[in-house]
Amino acid sequence: MAEAESARKTPKSVIRRFSEEVVNKGNFDVLAELVHEDVKFNSTVAGAAPGIDGVREIFSALHKGFSNAACAIEELVAEGETVAERFTFTGTHSGEFHGVRATGKRVSMSGMAMFRVVDGKIAARWGLEDQLGLLRQLGALRLG
Repeated sequence: MAEAESARKTPKSVIRRFSEEVVNKGNFDVLAELVHEDVKFNSTVAGAAPGIDGVREIFSALHKGFSNAACAIEELVAEGETVAERFTFTGTHSGEFHGVRATGKRVSMSGMAMFRVVDGKIAARWGLEDQLGLLRQLGALRLG
């Protein structure tokens, strides 16, 4: 039994579960199980509160702004406590997101993140998401 529990808590499995439960399903009940209370969650999404409340805020806004929000893990590589993730986010812009009113447009955004997983919980995340590409798809930014 302890062996199964240990296998479930590998750094990669924690990130997979976070992606499935929090990012894809909006299940914030599992945050305390997967994320340290004082997590350092660095992202190109600005203005979120610090710690676990900020993580909840970021993904709440994502689910309010995009119906059928989904994050597909394209690649996941781990070494020790560090996990690197390459992902693609998709969703339909059905609600306000960062001041942009719903457009009904289906969007896709790529990104990469580095996580530090300590004692089976996410302690830190550094991410780069293609926010510029997302804004262009929503018609909120035009270049050229």
